[in-house]
Amino acid sequence: MAQPDLIVSTNLKRLREGRNMSYTQLSDLTGVSKSMLRQIEIGESSPTINTLWKIANGLEIPFGMLLAPTVPKFSQIAFKDISPILGKTEGYRLHPLITFDATRSFELYYVEIDSGVSLDADPHSGNAEETVLVTQGTLEIKVKNEMLVVDPQEMLRFDATYPHHYHNPTDDVVSAFMIISYMP
Repeated sequence: MAQPDLIVSTNLKRLREGRNMSYTQLSDLTGVSKSMLRQIEIGESSPTINTLWKIANGLEIPFGMLLAPTVPKFSQIAFKDISPILGKTEGYRLHPLITFDATRSFELYYVEIDSGVSLDADPHSGNAEETVLVTQGTLEIKVKNEMLVVDPQEMLRFDATYPHHYHNPTDDVVSAFMIISYMP
């Protein structure tokens, strides 16, 4: 499986060039500097989750479209071969399992959040819904100023077009599956 940085680099270049955009135009749309966009595109920088969200929202595309490799009809992938995308804050790892493509309207991620770690997530563009299934630990998720606690084997579904916040209040790693669905 190709590494996420290489996939993001290839997809960003394809999307930018496909829209006949300069780095300046893309920077204006996304709020990401021209130099950072260029570094990502040529593989000299590993973008954070927050940077990827800014790019996706600016281009008005699903987040996973930046992570979607060309996939053969059948694929078998060992989890150990999936490189996580790291958050701006250390201790947050996002493993892309099923990324967005034109044939499906969802993305699937495996998430690990270390003890005491928090992450602010920007609103998703479009009509997006997020579902988080906690498999280990307890996760606090704040949506629209309401703090919700999700325990192991519980699931929370919410409107992801609002800013949301994740926090691991425990002494252990939180593990969860995250599904992002895009509605028409």
